[in-house]
Amino acid sequence: MSLLSLKYAVIAALAIAALSVMACTKEVVKTVEVPGETVVKEVPVEVIKEVVVTKEGETKVVEVEVVKEVVVTKEGKTKIVEVEKPVIVEKTVEVSVPVAANLPAASKPKGKLTVAVPLVPPLVQLQSLDARGTVGGFGIDWNIFEGIVRSQWAPPPTVPSQDTYVPEIASSWEIAGDQTSITFAVREGIPWHNTHGEFGNVTAEDVVWTFNDSFKEGSTGNPGEQLPPGHKVGWEVVGDKARMNVKDGGFDPLWGMLHGGIGWGATYGITSKVAYDTLGEDKFLIHAVGTGPYVVESWDGHDQMTANTSAGHWRITPRVETLQVIEMPEQGVREAAMRTGEVEVAQMPGKALPNLVADTGGKVITLGKPSPNTIYWSGNYWGETCPNCANTDVQANLETDWYGAYEGIQKGYAWVGDPNDSVSMENARLVRWALSMAIDRDKIVSTVLGGFGQTAYVATNITPDRPEFKPEWRVAYDVDKAKQNLIDAGYPDGFDITLWSACNLPAIWDCEIADAIGEMWIDNLGLNVTVDHADYAVRRPESVDKTMNTPWLHGIGWLPGQSLASFYCAHPGHLGGVTLPDDICEVGLRNDVESDMDQRIANNVTMTDYMSHWQTQSVIATVGNYFIYSPKIVEWRPYITGYFNSPETIVLSD
Repeated sequence: MSLLSLKYAVIAALAIAALSVMACTKEVVKTVEVPGETVVKEVPVEVIKEVVVTKEGETKVVEVEVVKEVVVTKEGKTKIVEVEKPVIVEKTVEVSVPVAANLPAASKPKGKLTVAVPLVPPLVQLQSLDARGTVGGFGIDWNIFEGIVRSQWAPPPTVPSQDTYVPEIASSWEIAGDQTSITFAVREGIPWHNTHGEFGNVTAEDVVWTFNDSFKEGSTGNPGEQLPPGHKVGWEVVGDKARMNVKDGGFDPLWGMLHGGIGWGATYGITSKVAYDTLGEDKFLIHAVGTGPYVVESWDGHDQMTANTSAGHWRITPRVETLQVIEMPEQGVREAAMRTGEVEVAQMPGKALPNLVADTGGKVITLGKPSPNTIYWSGNYWGETCPNCANTDVQANLETDWYGAYEGIQKGYAWVGDPNDSVSMENARLVRWALSMAIDRDKIVSTVLGGFGQTAYVATNITPDRPEFKPEWRVAYDVDKAKQNLIDAGYPDGFDITLWSACNLPAIWDCEIADAIGEMWIDNLGLNVTVDHADYAVRRPESVDKTMNTPWLHGIGWLPGQSLASFYCAHPGHLGGVTLPDDICEVGLRNDVESDMDQRIANNVTMTDYMSHWQTQSVIATVGNYFIYSPKIVEWRPYITGYFNSPETIVLSD
């Protein structure tokens, strides 16, 4: 029976508490001299969390070497046993990344790996149009495309280094002494996939074209929007090398994380200018031409993607011959496919795992930094200037360029404040605080998330366990105070409100949280609530053209020192429906060039103070991104990036 026609009805009835057991870790470092290029390559032991069911009827949390096991009983009893044991993690540091010819001969690729995910987006191979990150996100993760650099591998849930990079398409690079450019040597002899024609090898022209296209005027692509302004000056070909020009004083020390490939999330995959010129834009958009160890056979959006190994790949020979990723939006269908053995990997919410693990003997791994599910109070565009916009004066051009704010003010949306009217600003602040206080975060974590999550309060991902977290950032569940806030703001009888939350991206947000919030606003405050579950692609254009003024549930797993200005400060591209005043953005923009991590975090604390006081975003809870995989998978070295990734490292049992 085809996986695409599975209609099994499955209910997950058992939830287990999230448990953490710390192990003492000792590192042994060996240095091996190998002729060739100068590079650091880490080969650490993988950390895998296991969920196992015992016959004795007890739940134990154990850690064996670097393996975490969670044992769940059919009776639902829970017993926690913490075991601390020194673990030796061996890292081999080589002074080379050898090409395929220098690697030990791998066994011939064989078998098929099938993966079930909620979403297989249509391929949009042109960077300037790739709003969903299908090249630098999904395509990189599935090892179809490659980046100029990649991150050092670290076992999930460890976040890879943000400032140490491993060469990939680029064999080396040189940063100018005045930090106004980075020049990349493009590795020779890397062929483009030839399924759709002969396009030769990767050149500096391909690299330069890929990046320049991503931030050209009118671009709506995801990668370019993440770059700081100093890195959008433009790329150029210099001899046989590719040069990234950087604005004087605008050098970002985390440049590799922003421009690189696998390891950090949806960034950049290098694409072929020759293929674009040969095929034409329409064909190029939908026909994958990459350089990775997997070559696309078919990529059908909202259906499936199938790829086969690339013979004699320059970097690695995968052990699995065929990769198929199938879109299964319904959780029950993914569960049924795991139970019947029709897929080897499936993305699952945490609350579904205990029964599924018990039935399949599978193991569980968390990919991606937990996403703080956040309501963005759209329509509050408070920035005074937009330096890179055609019209730089934001407030003077609300009606033409920032219509979401203009409409929200004109129609009197309760959550939208007029920055030119202090009374309006304060009333809207009281409303946003009221709606935030009317949400029972603990109940959402325990019921909607089944205990697999934590309450959260600030959109900068400075979680309550971090030393920078301030008590005043917490939002108490206080219905009486929330009601009084609405009275004080002039809304004793409530108002109409729509909350948007897409359901096809559970790795980022859980749309059931939005449903629960809507019910709480109705029950606690008497609001007339509509919850809109339109797909992300349907409403995302509103965040680019600035017509958005509908509150929406979103989530980004920010790193504590990461630059936040690209999402919260005025610029021409994708925003969350909110922009902060210029003086606050000036602090946030310092992280585009700040090299000291402590100062970067301090800058984010300043932004968080402002965002919390004005409740520009209301954060609810963190959502983990869980994958269950079959016992047939005996080896897998994924990155923490939030989607299924690194099939090139998977080994199936015979």
